[in-house]
Amino acid sequence: MLKAITFDFWNTLYKAAPYARSLRQTFMAKVFARNCIDLTQDQIDAAEEVARTEWNRVWREEYRTPPASAWVRWMLDELLITLPEQDFTALSDYFDRSLLEANPGPTLIDGAAEAVQRLAQRYRLGVISDSGLSIGKTLREFLKRDDLLDCFTCTTFSDEVGVSKPHARIFQLTLDQLDAQPHEAVHLGDLTHSDIAGAKAIGMDAVRMAANYDDANRSVEPDTVVYSYAEFEAWLKQKAEG
Repeated sequence: MLKAITFDFWNTLYKAAPYARSLRQTFMAKVFARNCIDLTQDQIDAAEEVARTEWNRVWREEYRTPPASAWVRWMLDELLITLPEQDFTALSDYFDRSLLEANPGPTLIDGAAEAVQRLAQRYRLGVISDSGLSIGKTLREFLKRDDLLDCFTCTTFSDEVGVSKPHARIFQLTLDQLDAQPHEAVHLGDLTHSDIAGAKAIGMDAVRMAANYDDANRSVEPDTVVYSYAEFEAWLKQKAEG
């Protein structure tokens, strides 16, 4: 019997988009100007791409999500820049918190809020998410903003547990808090290599959400693919009816 449902954050609950990129670049430009550093936008963009590539390598190969400070360090190293410690810390902190200033900020996938509120009446719900430049503490602010945080028994973010999906530990820690065994739970997420592979490996059902991003990776088959929350709830009903 199904007892628990876990959700990815980006492209499952919330639409992924570069909400805060321009804010981060503006803040970085101010820090550089204060330190009499003159760079072209092309140089900054190239350094950002180096940081993105290294971040993705660590995420995929080491199963962890480096903090914003690592991203900033990779950019500065590529630009051959050393900032005063105070400015480095301020820049790293802003890369995380800037998401809270973005307008528009993160927006929910259509139907997500209503579905979560309904499902919370029948199942124990959790979030299992890889944090990026914004850490779990920041991302919870959006669940709180949208009156969804209390719907979840637990919210598990990679920066807080030391590993990212598909590592079994991040799934098992969440299931322990939900008091559910793997066969009693289903995970909903958009990425095959992390969400689907990780959930299936531990023995959970896994549903791929393709409402906002349809992952082309077919290396691991989900139990089903849904393109809306209506489809997901219909699948849950069918599963419950056997």
